[in-house]
Amino acid sequence: MIDFQKIYHTGIVVDDVATAQRELGETLNLEWTPLRIFDPLPFWTPETGLQSIRVEAVYSRQGPHHLEIVKGPKGGFYDPANFPDGRHIGVWVDDLQAEIERLIAAGWKVLAAGGAPEDGYGVLAYLRPPTAGLVVELVSVALRPAIDEWLAATE
Repeated sequence: MIDFQKIYHTGIVVDDVATAQRELGETLNLEWTPLRIFDPLPFWTPETGLQSIRVEAVYSRQGPHHLEIVKGPKGGFYDPANFPDGRHIGVWVDDLQAEIERLIAAGWKVLAAGGAPEDGYGVLAYLRPPTAGLVVELVSVALRPAIDEWLAATE
């Protein structure tokens, strides 16, 4: 079961990370982690299958609930024109594949993931319920040390 106490970020998809950092940082009094570029990032969608994409992202340092700003390739999943509402919540899960299977059985749809379904979806997956516009990113706790290190990084 998803534990809402394990929600650790709200993510927004943008066209320009630096502009969003400036706008949100100044108005919300946020400081940011160093920009991380994931290239190549394995990424699966039902439409394209498994491919490699380039993603840029930052997190607000303030937490425990962080704001994530993410930019991906035009025309893809992380394009603001394609991403439903441009926002998602990210939640840690202990068993990613089991949680995905439970949500699929309840009518949820996998929008994208860090790996193909036959490979257990990787370490993260984005899902949407049957009727609501909410997008939930399930993130394996296996990634937590890397995220914690990123949040503490100065460069």
